Amino acid sequence: MNTNTQHPAKAFGDWLREKRRARNLVARVFSGAVWLSHAKYAELELGVIKWVSQKQELLIPLFLGLNKAEKAEFVAKLKAARSVKNLCFSDIFTRDELRPVRACHHNGKQITKEDEERILNAVFAPLS
Repeated sequence: MNTNTQHPAKAFGDWLREKRRARNLVARVFSGAVWLSHAKYAELELGVIKWVSQKQELLIPLFLGLNKAEKAEFVAKLKAARSVKNLCFSDIFTRDELRPVRACHHNGKQITKEDEERILNAVFAPLS
């Protein structure tokens, strides 16, 4: 992984994952409860906080059942994460980590190096 573990958004995601797991909540189920797709929630735990709206700010502590101290910690960590440059996909993963290992076309033929690069370029293209 590409991410500096000291980045506040990464620390927030790690904290959130720890709290969710401590309560034995499955990520896929929890993501639906807080009105996020599973993919967006997975990115949130990796440090991509752009998916956290006011709705999630209310729902996450509620569904985790955070006590007063934990809620204060949640708010402080989210505030710290928002105070710095947002992490994006390329800050978290390298191209080599996501390079297709055994990708093939629908006809079963292995993809070319050019196809592989097109895939990686699409994966790492900035979202607007």
